[in-house]
Amino acid sequence: LNLISNWTQKWKIKINENKSVQINFSLKKNECPQLLLNNSPITIQNVTKYLGVHLDKRLTWAQHTKQKRKQSNSRLHLLRPLLSSSMNLKNKILIYKTIITPLWSYGIQIWGQAKPSNIRPIQAFQSICLRQITGAPWYMTNDALHKDLQIPTVNEIATHHYIKFHSKLHSNQNPLISRMSSITIPNNPPRRLKRKWPRDALA
Repeated sequence: LNLISNWTQKWKIKINENKSVQINFSLKKNECPQLLLNNSPITIQNVTKYLGVHLDKRLTWAQHTKQKRKQSNSRLHLLRPLLSSSMNLKNKILIYKTIITPLWSYGIQIWGQAKPSNIRPIQAFQSICLRQITGAPWYMTNDALHKDLQIPTVNEIATHHYIKFHSKLHSNQNPLISRMSSITIPNNPPRRLKRKWPRDALA
């Protein structure tokens, strides 16, 4: 941070320390010392938003999926008159795929391997949308809806996007980027809490 501060001062670039936050990604209870930027303490937070993705200190993605569910509910509320209209099924599905799906699937390459309890709210939302689109009776299962409409589940979408993302990394000409496609991380540390990693989608 001192090097960054010196560099920005040299090039007359101002970093607003009041808009900067410190988040410590760790499973440990002990917090890292508070850092300083431009001789001012940086606020410590357990959750922060970066490039549209909500990051929590334990990287559970619980806060991210919670926020995406809220945003998706709002989007569905606006589009419900269209999805409930006499519009043909093909156009309704097109609306869902182009206007609603990108909202909740953003960044799914990263958070798509979150534990089932954090994926479930998004999957439940998609099932609600499909029922809204088709007017399906209560006895029709969500699995049948997905198969009949040829709509992949959230887990299937996550796997597809990560495989595509991994392929782009692997074929990149920049060695620093292509190295990120490795299926292991340096020193191959043991996994904790039996968590899934994004690269598990390749299995």
